[in-house]
Amino acid sequence: MPEVDLFVVHWNQPALCIATVAVLCQQGISLRVTVIDNDSGADAYEQLQRELDPSITIVRLDDNKGWGGALNVILRHWLRSETNPYCLISAHDAMPEPDCLRLLVAAADEDPRLGIACPQYPEPFISRLSRWRGVYPETVVPRTKGSVQEVDVPHGTLMLVRRQCLDEIGLFDQRYFAYGDEHDLGARAVRHGWKVVLVWGSIVTNPATRTENSWRSYLFARNSLFLVNAYFGRSAATLRAVLILLNTLRLLAFHRENGPAFSARARWKAVRDYFSGCTGRPFVS
Repeated sequence: MPEVDLFVVHWNQPALCIATVAVLCQQGISLRVTVIDNDSGADAYEQLQRELDPSITIVRLDDNKGWGGALNVILRHWLRSETNPYCLISAHDAMPEPDCLRLLVAAADEDPRLGIACPQYPEPFISRLSRWRGVYPETVVPRTKGSVQEVDVPHGTLMLVRRQCLDEIGLFDQRYFAYGDEHDLGARAVRHGWKVVLVWGSIVTNPATRTENSWRSYLFARNSLFLVNAYFGRSAATLRAVLILLNTLRLLAFHRENGPAFSARARWKAVRDYFSGCTGRPFVS
């Protein structure tokens, strides 16, 4: 099997990134690894340089371009200069189980119309896209190992993307910055007739995230509105915004403890910024 290009997006978590790269390189397939450092602090970047294997390429960006923006820098070069039929994309804190990458690659080899493939999380669910709920998990009965199931959108923890698909649909939409740009890419692929699938038995975990709660809450809400607007229209996005605000009031009124990605203030700002056309990196505290 020829080498498969693997692109890992890193931001200020060098120990997690180093551990993730080590596990990915033990998957039994030949990888050519590039770590994209998204303008991390000097100490974090120096740790990557010091502890990653010398065979691994580190590309340091001069500003934080977000998830999709950082990947677009590398993917543009990859599309111009390489001939591999697909590449792998990973977050810096992905933890794949054995055989994870091999099963993704095998699924892509089996079906030339498979545009994007992602592994499953340990919990048996698939991602759905709704005009009312945005992206949400649907619990399903697991299928046999190696089988594929078409989904509305992929998750971004770890994914395989086919070159021909990217050539046709374009790269990540940088308006999202993070949390949602992978959903948009997948929905766009489906709209163009490509298959977006989850590969059963190919398992990844995402043990923790260090993104600030207010950022996550803001990006989840704002980008959900961008996504619904793009695929169901402005009226659906307006109704979705009303539902977000009502749900925020409900959570504040009846739940003393909300999830770690909940910030009412960030949600208000997300809805406001969607309607005012603010995109890209969030400015919330």
